[in-house]
Amino acid sequence: MEAAGPTPINMPVSTITDIKDQGSRCGDESGAGNLRSALGVAVSADHKIWVADRSKALLQVYNMEGVYLCQFPPGAQGLGYPSKTPSDVSIDRDGHLWVLMSGQLASPVSVVQVSRDGHLKANFDLPDTVPRLVLRGMAVDLRNNHIFVTWSGGYSGGVQAFDPKGKLLWSVGRQQRMMSPMNVAVNGKGNIFVSDYDTHFVYRYDETGQYVSKFGGPRPRGGHLNRPRGICVETFGHILVVDSRNQRVLLFTDQGAHLRHIAVRAEYPTAVAVGPGGQLVVINSNTITVYPRY
Repeated sequence: MEAAGPTPINMPVSTITDIKDQGSRCGDESGAGNLRSALGVAVSADHKIWVADRSKALLQVYNMEGVYLCQFPPGAQGLGYPSKTPSDVSIDRDGHLWVLMSGQLASPVSVVQVSRDGHLKANFDLPDTVPRLVLRGMAVDLRNNHIFVTWSGGYSGGVQAFDPKGKLLWSVGRQQRMMSPMNVAVNGKGNIFVSDYDTHFVYRYDETGQYVSKFGGPRPRGGHLNRPRGICVETFGHILVVDSRNQRVLLFTDQGAHLRHIAVRAEYPTAVAVGPGGQLVVINSNTITVYPRY
């Protein structure tokens, strides 16, 4: 696969001086669209960028040129939980938005499905089988709308699988000694990939929750990771992983073989998504950076 976009293959992060003319940026000015605690991002087929920011009550929406468009949904009904804020977002095969909603200690974490016209289609609370007020990520399987949610509390964590009505299908993590699972992605074969912030590995499970393998890790070689966070699957089935401390995004095969990396300007990036035209969208807490190609 040939290199594309603003950064050559394996270009050291330290040599990057200016890429502002090679990508559009948004969300880091004051006023409407200002981001403060952005954790999740998704890109829809109509080239809109959807951002889950824990400091906002609704999703923040931008176009690929970096222009802030609106908050979503715009109606008073909102996302159904006035006391909770979005911490991750995913899009299913029908274009509906799935949003992970977190609140205070007294309230459970919730999952909401919202149509593009702003109507609530489904919602359920996560069971109290793991600690509340922990870091979580979410992804939706495009084949069957199964929802995968990570949890990370202290030095243990895992991933739970739910059907669209909220039935718990399986829960794993402690068996492989995951410490701080941050984000999760699922490919077209039903394989689930979980980034672990403290072990520096990506863990791979099959659709039934059986552990398959892990890749990345802290050792200083081409595909090593240092505090991985956001993760997604791109058009060709490759896995993109945010390597937050090294300020880059790594590209792996679905078997865990390292292909290359893309250095990014965002400091401590948190999440990544791929647009329908092959755009690479990377966010940190207050900035969105869009690369036309990667």
